[in-house]
Amino acid sequence: MLGLSAGILGGLVIFDILPGSFQAAADEGLPPQVVPIAIGAGFFFLLLVERHLIGASERGQGHFENGRRIQPFGTLAMSALTIHGTIDGFVIPLAFELGGSVGTVIVLAVALHQIPDSFAALGVGLSTRTDRRTALTYVLITAIDTPIGILLGVLFLGGGTQWLPLGLGFSAGTFLFVSAADLIPELQHRSRSLLVTASIVFGFFVVLGLSFLPIV
Repeated sequence: MLGLSAGILGGLVIFDILPGSFQAAADEGLPPQVVPIAIGAGFFFLLLVERHLIGASERGQGHFENGRRIQPFGTLAMSALTIHGTIDGFVIPLAFELGGSVGTVIVLAVALHQIPDSFAALGVGLSTRTDRRTALTYVLITAIDTPIGILLGVLFLGGGTQWLPLGLGFSAGTFLFVSAADLIPELQHRSRSLLVTASIVFGFFVVLGLSFLPIV
């Protein structure tokens, strides 16, 4: 499931978000350099958040109970999933600004991507809490973060379409980080099986296939 998710994210960036970003920049009369700048901003934003802000709580000295250090794995994992799910939603209204076909493909791909996200949230909940109700709460959080992201995307577009290339590029950078810097290295660490590799490739070609759907 994680391999499928990584492939879907990579495919979204290559087949839909990047072409749309450069086209939007050209339509707005902006230099093409704004797109890679936004991609870098999104990539390094998640790098800073995961490695230095969320991760700082794990390295801090304040998480102790009865003299024993607490490892807040559940909090860290859910924070990362929530941020990522919010950005999933953020890119949806931006994609529809490019056209119905691009928006529909991204909605379908994000919906498919939410399946492994929910599995991951449930797995985190069950592995860090004995209460099943808490585990289901984790899944609910990953379900509402995407609608919140959609609302943020709509508000972002309210500032004018000249911001569209920046928003798309930023989203592409975060997707690249999650796929190439988070999921794929973790999968290589856990398993180098051919099935995992095939799941990544399959997710990539799922998005490629969706891109050819005759949607207007």
